[in-house]
Amino acid sequence: MRSAWLLLLAWLCACRPTGVNAVEVQVRAAPSPLEFGRAWTEVPLRRTLVVTNDSRLEVEAAVALAGTAFTAAPTLTLAPGDNALAVEARSSQAGDFTGAVTLTLEGREVAVVPLSVAFLAPPDCGEASECASFRFDRETSQCVVDPRPDGVACGQSDRCLIDGRCVKGECVGQPVTCVNDDPCTIAVCETVRGCVGLRRECPDPSPCLAGSCSRDRGCESVPVLDGLRCGDVSRSSCTAVDVCVNGQCVERDPPDGFVCAPASPCRGEGRCQNDVCVLPVATPLPLAWTAGGPLEDGGVGDSWSDVFIDQDGGVVLSSYFATPPMLQAPLGQRLPRGSRRCIAWSELIVCADNPPQGVTAVSAATGLPAWAYSTVLADLPALALPDWETFLARLVVLGPTRLGVLFESRRIDDQRQETNCRRFSLVVLDDTGRRVVARVIDDPIFLTCNHPHSYGVASDPQGNVFFAFTPSARVSPALPDPNAAGTVIMSYSPAGVRRWRHFVPNMPGGEIAVGRGLITVEAGRSIYDAARGVPLDTFSIPFGEGLIANDWVVAGPKGTSVELRQPGADAGTVTFQSAAMQSSRSGLRGASWNGQPIALRLTDAEGAATLEAFPLTRFQSGAVSPLWACEIPDGGAPVSFEVKPHGLAVMTDPIPAGAGLCENCDPPWAGTRARFYEIEVRGLGPPAMPWPGPWGGAGHDHQED
Repeated sequence: MRSAWLLLLAWLCACRPTGVNAVEVQVRAAPSPLEFGRAWTEVPLRRTLVVTNDSRLEVEAAVALAGTAFTAAPTLTLAPGDNALAVEARSSQAGDFTGAVTLTLEGREVAVVPLSVAFLAPPDCGEASECASFRFDRETSQCVVDPRPDGVACGQSDRCLIDGRCVKGECVGQPVTCVNDDPCTIAVCETVRGCVGLRRECPDPSPCLAGSCSRDRGCESVPVLDGLRCGDVSRSSCTAVDVCVNGQCVERDPPDGFVCAPASPCRGEGRCQNDVCVLPVATPLPLAWTAGGPLEDGGVGDSWSDVFIDQDGGVVLSSYFATPPMLQAPLGQRLPRGSRRCIAWSELIVCADNPPQGVTAVSAATGLPAWAYSTVLADLPALALPDWETFLARLVVLGPTRLGVLFESRRIDDQRQETNCRRFSLVVLDDTGRRVVARVIDDPIFLTCNHPHSYGVASDPQGNVFFAFTPSARVSPALPDPNAAGTVIMSYSPAGVRRWRHFVPNMPGGEIAVGRGLITVEAGRSIYDAARGVPLDTFSIPFGEGLIANDWVVAGPKGTSVELRQPGADAGTVTFQSAAMQSSRSGLRGASWNGQPIALRLTDAEGAATLEAFPLTRFQSGAVSPLWACEIPDGGAPVSFEVKPHGLAVMTDPIPAGAGLCENCDPPWAGTRARFYEIEVRGLGPPAMPWPGPWGGAGHDHQED
């Protein structure tokens, strides 16, 4: 039987014309082209080419590769149907590489697939410390710390350390002891100068006693000048007034001519006459200019919904992807359309742009381009995934030469619809736009597709960054209480290393501020330690758009009384009260008035806006009335404002402009059209401490002074 089959096969072969195959093998290869994407040098990328044999015969194909970065097996056995060919890309050199894979059968090309890949040189992570170095891990796209061997000498430039040696990545030695026989100075050691004496600050124990230091007696209390006001300085009375006498706050009947009311921006000081506080006629605060809002003929005006102040006090109007921002309002140069989340920094206006994924900076004075950063996907290839897009950013000032950028990425499904999956990354830029640090924020809360939202971002003088993330959908199993939604507050070092993480259950999202080593969150009631992330004190009301002053932390939600607290102090809380405060929608702003710290709030009554100023003195107690109040007759209904040198920029009640009216959006009022104006207030200045409001002065978003 076997012989018969052999004879039949020989007959069939003999009958086939020369050069004609019995079966024409058809081969297809996909995907074509085969794109590898981006990778770091020395990191191999592997992709699979699916080669389909449409015949019923198994054949052997030769594999040829063009391009120096690509390798694969030299042959591939093609069974009927789909077959996998593994292709690898790898290079020690950075650059874009192209090539092709060619399949041949019996010398005949049956498939040619183009290949492409981009290899990037790893970034320079810089030096971690004398006893540790940064090493870039290509597999994780992260800078990791490698401690130097224990016992290595260190601290040679540190004049406060003796016999420094590396121990577990830190320089450890004997501290230098500084002594000093002057009770009015404190002996401390500074790394560069060595032992120095710092002037001792003696506290003021009461409003009528001032701290003073003498070499013979050290800190002591001395009476202030007799006649200085004490107690509630906002009270205006010519029959009883609290004044200092021999170091005591006592009540006295003031004489005629006594200053019973301080001067304000709208009128001079009041003086007593026959037991009556006589006040000059008030002059309403006029508007310097107006911009935005609906047109007089009923047309649509510019759709601005944000304002921020540059270092010189210039007012910049911005929007949420609508009207291009304007520099030096109301007649300044326009920025490109699409700029948003702008801040003023180092004589620049810096905006997070979308699209593309990047950050641009222009001169605050001229509007001319200064630099642009748009290489986040190259600096962080872990974000360059085919089904993810990096689409927006938030900016935070880390210092005069460092700017933090919090990029947000989202996942897109096959139908190009946005999902609830989010990833965040921190990029630190210098003042020329060059990337200094680039790290993915790898907190486990981002492993759940619950659309975490970065409501708040802030920094301290050391460049540490603070975030407040709130899930907007279902809760995350990575949270301490997987059944309770809430806000996660976290802090990262200037090198992008996580310092701590704190979860607040059932707290909605909000802006975050840091000052004096304290943290507050807009929707929360607690004051947190910035170094450890633990709560220190609690308000009875939400913090709102409050502020952190030298002696006080102030809670100021819209339309309610304001509460002050001295964290850790035994003193009770203080409340600001006025008849018009309940009508306020503008939140609170910190400021200085003739050098003294104050809190400002705009109210609205019967179509006229009023600017109220409250004192922020150290020895306040109980209910505090406004220092002064000034009417703005053409001010409309204010909803937010910003302090600038000798003035205010104010936003009035906006109207929907396509996206509807959204007071609680992030940013607030996104997609609306509002009217803006500026008023001149001589003697007014920006605050010395940050606040968590939605707008920003120079150095905002929320950088502690």
